Amino acid sequence: MSAPDLTAAPTTNGSAAPAPAGPAGPGSAASGPDGALRRLAGAKSFQGSITFVAFLAVFVVYSLWLGDKFLSTDARFLDIHQNAPVLILGLAVMGTLIAGQFDLSVGGMATLTTFLAIGLKINQNWPFLLVIVACLLIGVVGGLINGLLVMRLKVNTFIATLGTGGLFGGLASVYGHGTQLSPKDDSPALPGWFSGPSSIGAFGHKFPSFLLWIAAAAVAVGIFLALRRMRPATQAERTWDAISAGIVVVGALVLVALGLSTWIGAASWTVGILLVVGLLVWVLFTKTTYGRYLHATGSNAEAARLAGVNPEKETIKAFVLGGLLAAFAGIVLAANQGSAAPNAGTGFLLPAFAAAFLSTVVLSTGRFTVWGALIGGTFLVWVSQGLIVGGLAFTYTDVVNGVVLVLAVALSTTLGRRSRE
Repeated sequence: MSAPDLTAAPTTNGSAAPAPAGPAGPGSAASGPDGALRRLAGAKSFQGSITFVAFLAVFVVYSLWLGDKFLSTDARFLDIHQNAPVLILGLAVMGTLIAGQFDLSVGGMATLTTFLAIGLKINQNWPFLLVIVACLLIGVVGGLINGLLVMRLKVNTFIATLGTGGLFGGLASVYGHGTQLSPKDDSPALPGWFSGPSSIGAFGHKFPSFLLWIAAAAVAVGIFLALRRMRPATQAERTWDAISAGIVVVGALVLVALGLSTWIGAASWTVGILLVVGLLVWVLFTKTTYGRYLHATGSNAEAARLAGVNPEKETIKAFVLGGLLAAFAGIVLAANQGSAAPNAGTGFLLPAFAAAFLSTVVLSTGRFTVWGALIGGTFLVWVSQGLIVGGLAFTYTDVVNGVVLVLAVALSTTLGRRSRE
């Protein structure tokens, strides 16, 4: 028997009941330009696109101000490549946020697995496949510890994950003796496919373009199907299908004219891996029973329990998933840098949460979304980089991240409150 869709819940609308169908009279509040503007402003699709359009407006300003210094495709993809671990951490904290919890330990876990991914090879000379498996298992164990502390022992989620984050970072410091860890001439070398000029961690090593073209085609089909579901009741099905297909084709032609092939050719292996991880997490959160149970837990844990869901169990799974993704982010960071530095992932915590919360206002109205986190986190990086290219000191990056995080949370709260009214 298929699992019930627990995320769908009736909403309450405080507005007056709609008038019977028919031509609106001259005094109708919904008639005329003002009524149309009010309907547009109240539409969820419009509200969810405000932040996205605002970011695009900022980038237009950057383009006019900085020209090719900002419009360089390689430079912008290098930003994504370098910040892929941050974006993966954004996905790591998203699961617990959906469940109504916080995980502040992901930065410490990423630091620990960065050190282990380098050290277990160059110091202990473990087979590298075993190194990767060990790092991922440590992430699972760390997430399980967080889940048990919060859900079984009822330790406050901030205190528990802040403490374990410090523990993970401290273990990394102990293992690395408080210094940077990197291969030496007399130590075993890291695999060439993992780190080096022709590795998955090198920006110059590009992801297979044909896979990205397949992904782009799948996105186009998904947009077409989404547009079909938005068909107005007064529009004929075949006519609306033609309109939807026309919108997709026009959008594709615009992207091609703007250099889509150049963008796809500029994607490194790290960027490709980031997209694959995003796809897997998206499927997990939106297309599986676990995803529905997790959203139900975060929406109303008691109602979910009455419907047969175990909120405690689902939340523990979210912590385990967060630990696993944080460990993977540390592995990606090790591949990109080829070394491990003290507190390597600690500074990623703020931008990771900023990316997660931006997902609630980028093409969304208060709901955490995977693609919103990846797009919002990337846009946040580009905003900071544009200011740095324009002359702002790089030390202001955390200031920009903090301001955007506060604005994202405030806007998400406002939109969420309005959607419940």
